[in-house]
Amino acid sequence: MTNADMILDQVDVVKLDISIWTSSKKLRAEDLMLADGSRLPPEDLASLGTKKTIHPDKLKEFNRIKKEAERICLESGTRFIGGFANPRTEITRITQELDALSKKFYQERDLFLASYTADTEEWIRCHAEFGDAIRRAIEPVGTVAAKLRFDYVVFRVTKPEQEESLERRALTMSEQLFREISQDANQIIDRSFVGKDSVTVRALNGFRRIRDKLDSLGFLDHRCMPVVDEIDSVLDLLPKSGPYNGVVFHSLFRLGLLLSDPDKIKRHGSGLLQPDTVIDSDIVLEEDLDDQLIPDADSTLVDEDIVQQPVLEITTDTEDNDLGEQPEVQIESDVDDLPGFDAFLAKYDSSKEDTVTQEPLEATEPFVPSDALLVLVENVLGSLVGDVQVTAKAVTQVADVTPVESSSEGDREDIDDDDLVESEETASTDFWF
Repeated sequence: MTNADMILDQVDVVKLDISIWTSSKKLRAEDLMLADGSRLPPEDLASLGTKKTIHPDKLKEFNRIKKEAERICLESGTRFIGGFANPRTEITRITQELDALSKKFYQERDLFLASYTADTEEWIRCHAEFGDAIRRAIEPVGTVAAKLRFDYVVFRVTKPEQEESLERRALTMSEQLFREISQDANQIIDRSFVGKDSVTVRALNGFRRIRDKLDSLGFLDHRCMPVVDEIDSVLDLLPKSGPYNGVVFHSLFRLGLLLSDPDKIKRHGSGLLQPDTVIDSDIVLEEDLDDQLIPDADSTLVDEDIVQQPVLEITTDTEDNDLGEQPEVQIESDVDDLPGFDAFLAKYDSSKEDTVTQEPLEATEPFVPSDALLVLVENVLGSLVGDVQVTAKAVTQVADVTPVESSSEGDREDIDDDDLVESEETASTDFWF
């Protein structure tokens, strides 16, 4: 089974047979009163047009009913070979609504025919100078009644063997569907969005009708359902009551623009177009990001107001012992680095010492520390060395003290001889200073 056969197997065609009398008659030369010396153009050059035998407003209701019948057929269908192709599941609903509309049509026809003669006479009185021209064109009531007709027929279409014309028409049914959707969307935009900054719930009804139509005819083209999902995603996020303005208004406007172009509908259905790209003003281009300054990974950020220099970190901790509270010097480096401290002091050049300043440094005028600052730094370092020596001597004195024997013999038995030897070796250790 071909694609055309699959489509035709799921649709029935509804063909409307509605006739409306227009009251228009051909305008003749004798119907016109020409001024002296004037003449009419020949018939092969120009047509004189038509004349009305009754007020056009008397026929407005018949035209409205005809448009309503077309709307019913297009609600879930699309135009096809002079009729309206609809899913087979929708035919029962369509025929019921058309039957109700047919009754209303004939009721209006009876009312119109009842006042037909009086209405034509009123029309003549309104245009007394052309009364004779109007009377010559008036039709009898029976003729007018025959020209006011409402009917429809439902049928199915099958493709004969070796016939390609019907197959072509069936395969292009989706193209007709997308054109109809775009026409409906353009009407929504013109009526509800152009020149306005808010919309009411009535505009949403138009989007819902488009959505239901695409959903019912989704078997015609695989691109229908992504568009249905897009409409659902927009409408589901809206508040329950209007009016809708601001961001919601622009979201609906963007959806209307997407549906107003058959090509955009097909591209979105194919996954080639996102709804956010419909309005160029809402696009954030990647080139705009180039204007932002992004520092390189190797770049160094310098604060011109405060230049932080590495500072020797000294922390003190107090510990209760026999000598009282003594400061404990902790240096970030390991203890093994202490023997090289004298060499560091010997090579120390105070003129190259980094300093902390609150003023920005000029590259052409390097900072030179004052004599008072150099003296202060030397005093601090000298005091530091003195404190380290005092602490070391105190530790040596503690190591030389003879341990007091316990009055309990059991305690002495718990002391290991190796521990005593290790303690003596520790006491005789020669310190680095």
